Amino acid sequence: MLPIYKVRKFVKHWSFMRSPVLVKRILQGYYNSLVRKNDTLRSIELAIDYRCQATCHKCYSANLGTHFPNKNYVDKPMMTVEQIRNTVDQAMEMGLIHINITGGEPTLRSDLIEILEACRPREIMVSLVTNALSLSKPKLKTMSEMGLNLLQISLDSSDPKTHDKLRGVPGCYDKVMEAAAWAREFGINLCLTTVLSTESSSNGSETQKLLKIAERENAYLLICDSASVGGWADQGEKVMTREERDATLFELMKHPLTRHHNMYNFRGEIGCPAAHEKVYITSHGDVTPCNLVHDSFGNVLTMPLVDIVEGMRKDPLWSQNHNTCPRYLEEEFATRGGAPI
Repeated sequence: MLPIYKVRKFVKHWSFMRSPVLVKRILQGYYNSLVRKNDTLRSIELAIDYRCQATCHKCYSANLGTHFPNKNYVDKPMMTVEQIRNTVDQAMEMGLIHINITGGEPTLRSDLIEILEACRPREIMVSLVTNALSLSKPKLKTMSEMGLNLLQISLDSSDPKTHDKLRGVPGCYDKVMEAAAWAREFGINLCLTTVLSTESSSNGSETQKLLKIAERENAYLLICDSASVGGWADQGEKVMTREERDATLFELMKHPLTRHHNMYNFRGEIGCPAAHEKVYITSHGDVTPCNLVHDSFGNVLTMPLVDIVEGMRKDPLWSQNHNTCPRYLEEEFATRGGAPI
């Protein structure tokens, strides 16, 4: 018998299912995975801009953006709307049901509305990650009318001063709460995001405070893994051990409003979806298994997406199904393929 908290999560999750077309695509994904035993590309993390107003040192893309930049990467041109549209069209043929538009800070793109339209929000789930600093009410209303399904806002602490300090921007907490109110007004699903780490607000009593905010705002609380990448590339002491992470998540996941990146897959298992059901695409078109792994297996501007993903799935590390983040499997992770970006 399923624990009651899992039943509550399932019922709550179906609030995302607004379109019969989407439901059909989800059922087809389960059929492909469970009956035909084929991997289906379920989700894409699509970075559209690595610029950002905040200076979060834990940011996984800090080395790709403007704060701790790899200059050879930052100076490359970002994908155009038409290039993004072409990539999404290819992914749709591979079974796509979800695109998460992220960055950097995606709202800094002047053509964000056109990018959202290219992601086909009437047919699949489309979510937007933001720090809320440059998000305007009229723009969010327009995106709501276009079919934006989920607004995902970063929240590092229940204390406004602490959140603002971690973000490096005074008034950031107030912008989060303002955007949350707009999301409720426009009927957009809301998700507050926090990072799991040894110094994180995702531990102990602070977690309960964040969950109370999520309850008050009628939002989910998404627990994200930290990793020795980006701003924390040389600060491994801030990353939880596998044992610490698993024990913490076990308790957090009992709450009906908590979510984690590895919660759902078409195989009915909890585990890492990287390469099998999910990939990360940078603002310059490089395709990596995950936003925490900056190894490119090809670029969508020069190769078909299906060829890139198939090549990724043949890699010794990524060909396997992992019940935890592969970054915790140090010896195996060291054998991974792809070209560092």
